[in-house]
Amino acid sequence: MPALLNGCREDEIQSLALAGNEFPAGQLGARLIADELARLQGFAAELRPQLAATPLPAAHASFDYPLDGENWQLAGALGDLRPAGLLRYRYDDLRPADYLTGWINHLFLCAMSPPGVAPQTAWYSRDGSYRLTACEPATARVCLGELIALYRRGLSQPLHFFPKSAWAYANSRQNGLADARRRWNNSRNEAWGEAADPAFKLALRGVAEPLDEAFAACARTVFGPLLEHLEEYRR
Repeated sequence: MPALLNGCREDEIQSLALAGNEFPAGQLGARLIADELARLQGFAAELRPQLAATPLPAAHASFDYPLDGENWQLAGALGDLRPAGLLRYRYDDLRPADYLTGWINHLFLCAMSPPGVAPQTAWYSRDGSYRLTACEPATARVCLGELIALYRRGLSQPLHFFPKSAWAYANSRQNGLADARRRWNNSRNEAWGEAADPAFKLALRGVAEPLDEAFAACARTVFGPLLEHLEEYRR
């Protein structure tokens, strides 16, 4: 992908693809490589105009949060800033972790509100893209504080937040917990469900129902405000 974005010739891209070991040898591998290169080229063609604008200098900020008598500080910097906002991309299908990562970066952008940068975030992936619309700096700082409070709680006890199941719950139109349980157990293959994750199994041993009200509250806190600012586009 970096070579494509930098305008390398097609024969150079082909050589790079053939040098890898991701695909089998023979005609099957050659066909798979050709198909993947076509998808890569399409993705790069869509992304290249978005990257054309010269990035602005990285913006830095820090925010203090008093939590239960403790003073927590969130500090960081954002690059890839342009007048149109923050740009992020990843050549893979969109996953709940991508929405969450984009949302945290977007909140930080809106909270510090650097001059000359629109308070919006665009994320491009292989199967689609999304945009996060502006939120007020004060609102963004409150949302970041709520996330830090969840992080703090998770340092002392297992936090009932499971990204894939929480995303299914937050996006449900009818029975959120039922949709979350289907994702938690993965009706197609149990090994793909979050319930099979060794870390979750260890942390939740003895817990009869991980998808409880604490889970629902976490899902609403994390993903609820995100969905209010989400504009999504699918190919």
